[in-house]
Amino acid sequence: MIDLRYHIASIVAVFLALALGILIGSTIVGDNLIVEQQKKMIDRLELQFYDLRESEAILSSDNLRLNKIISNYENYSQTLIPALVKGRLEGTQIGVIISGDNELPAGMINALSSAGAAIVSKTVVLSGLSLQDEEVRKRVIEFYGLETDSENDVLRQYIARSVATVIENNGAPEVVEFLQNNNLVKFSGANKTPLAGVIILGGANDYSFYFVDSFDSALIDELNNNSIKVYGVEQYQAVYSYMEQYSQKNISTIDNVELSLGQISLVFAMAGEPGNYGMKTTAKKLMPTLPVEGIWGQSQ
Repeated sequence: MIDLRYHIASIVAVFLALALGILIGSTIVGDNLIVEQQKKMIDRLELQFYDLRESEAILSSDNLRLNKIISNYENYSQTLIPALVKGRLEGTQIGVIISGDNELPAGMINALSSAGAAIVSKTVVLSGLSLQDEEVRKRVIEFYGLETDSENDVLRQYIARSVATVIENNGAPEVVEFLQNNNLVKFSGANKTPLAGVIILGGANDYSFYFVDSFDSALIDELNNNSIKVYGVEQYQAVYSYMEQYSQKNISTIDNVELSLGQISLVFAMAGEPGNYGMKTTAKKLMPTLPVEGIWGQSQ
């Protein structure tokens, strides 16, 4: 897509350069032919400038109109979610892990609640997991009994396995205390409740939170090894996507969980329709196939 602002700025720069050229040319050279050619070129550029400015105004107006239509459709879809997902996860208890730097979308929480699911535990990855603090890094090495030259990715893998054991109610109190006191991970909720599944919210907007190749991968592997169902999700606008790595772990993924389509996809994936859903290139399908009774309210 052409960046009209950049194009306009370029034309203005050329315009000014030619104006300066005319001034210098008329002062030093005095060649009327060159001056006339430059004037004609400036006239053409001026016409292009006005045309582009008009095009930009039209595109801006179209964008506002389309964004309003999209917003209205999203609001409409949100009103349909309760009817579509009602009772599909009744009595299901799930854990949520926030691995990236995004908050849980309110619509996702509402969709799960409408489906009858309860989020009984919440785990949040904290900034300390970057291990840029040398003192924290030393304490992690000592806690796990590792070599002093161990890479940070290796340390994060050990931390991920510890997080998995806590979520599965197998973590020792000293592990929880160590992870929280060192600003690595924060636990909340009841980690003593058997979980029907774990949702990992990934995707990062700041690269300093991008730990998918170390922390997330090791965490998913550990949960999979212990037969815990894992669902990897992220927001569509995430700058650094985790979907490629998540989809390689043989888990269901949803890449637009802040939108109604993604929230419906998550509920149906957890209800027995696994897949890679969403709008990014890693998605295999936009969303699960909805049963007829879910749309019309009764069997057809």
